[in-house]
Amino acid sequence: MTKTNHTIKICCGTMCYIMGGAELHLIREHLPESLQDQVKVEGISCLGLCEKEGDSQHPYVLINNEVMPKASIQKIIQYIQNLK
Repeated sequence: MTKTNHTIKICCGTMCYIMGGAELHLIREHLPESLQDQVKVEGISCLGLCEKEGDSQHPYVLINNEVMPKASIQKIIQYIQNLK
């Protein structure tokens, strides 16, 4: 039985998706073995965080309901490792 401690919700809104969110869906392939059974990854519809004109914080993710702007696979993994 897997033990999920962290939930990563990847914004699938248009801007987030084209600004890097699409590659974030591959994060499971990059997770260290020690995190494999502790992370749940899911896509969610637009978070509405980039509605401001000129916003450049894409892509957004929620990690345990905390917003992370300018998310990358490396940034997400580092954040989760620092939560331990």
